[in-house]
Amino acid sequence: MIRTYSNESGRFVLAGDHLGSMDTAIWIDVLRPTPDEETALERAFNIGVPTLEEMSEIELSSRLYSEDGAHFLTANMLSRTDDDMVKVSPITFILINEKIITVRYEEPRAIDAFVARCQKNGTYSADQILIGILEGIIERIGDLLERAGHELDMLSKKVFFTQAPASVRDAAANAEKKAGAGKPNTRQCDFQAVLVEVGHKGDLISKIQDSLISLQRLLAFDTSLATERKPGKVIDHRIKTLATDVQALRDHAGFLTQKINFLLDATLGMINIQQTAIIKIFSVAAVVFLPPTLIASIYGMNYKHMPELDWAYGYPMALVLMVLSAVLPYHFFKWRGWL
Repeated sequence: MIRTYSNESGRFVLAGDHLGSMDTAIWIDVLRPTPDEETALERAFNIGVPTLEEMSEIELSSRLYSEDGAHFLTANMLSRTDDDMVKVSPITFILINEKIITVRYEEPRAIDAFVARCQKNGTYSADQILIGILEGIIERIGDLLERAGHELDMLSKKVFFTQAPASVRDAAANAEKKAGAGKPNTRQCDFQAVLVEVGHKGDLISKIQDSLISLQRLLAFDTSLATERKPGKVIDHRIKTLATDVQALRDHAGFLTQKINFLLDATLGMINIQQTAIIKIFSVAAVVFLPPTLIASIYGMNYKHMPELDWAYGYPMALVLMVLSAVLPYHFFKWRGWL
């Protein structure tokens, strides 16, 4: 599908969704192009429109290059960002003859928001459209990082708060209640579910970092083209600002990655503690029941000459011995602090 936008009567408007309006368009947005649409674009502008496979290649020479007077800039953008199942897809910006062509295969919310904002007032150049779309994509990434950081904080509370001593939990609950946050959840933590959530957050942050790296390279390449294209001081300043924002977001994503690794290690440690506690219970049971079992085994032997067999108090004595042999080791181990 092809949508074209142009500046008419001092406004930025949708010119049409057909190939005939490409001559007057300032922005040609190509979404999931068909072979016929790719051929039409190539004939109209005498360029080679990259395919999805070419856009997905990781070599810089396949993503950032100039050819036949056109500049090709490809980056990874994020779509379907309402949950952790974010999809990474490439978008290619083609700058040619004071026009911009975008080739993409997904519909991120950032581009639709940019179009709606542009249509309210004013006119836009190709460079302004490029920077505006990049600003929307980067702003959306910032929102995702903010959401991921908040959710990681909640996971951290779930891992550590529910395992804290009762006095610590009560103190934290009272503090949050006074702050208006309500009483936190004090139920036992499901560490398997936490591991799944941590895995989702790790996958999300890795996709964000992938997108940020590609955007940083794109901005660096666009900066190197500024001398040739001469977009103006305002555009140059916005490019530098975006580059600074991307670096800041990369640093924050790196911090969240460290936090994810910490939560992963902490969760696995908590699981190990729970497993150790379970094994400890079986060890205590073995300590308690092994001596009575030994006594019962001795008196269960079928030998003819056993003095206690003819004794009237033999059975009660055996029961008392079994109870004492269970209770005494338990209290001894507890006194030594082994339990």
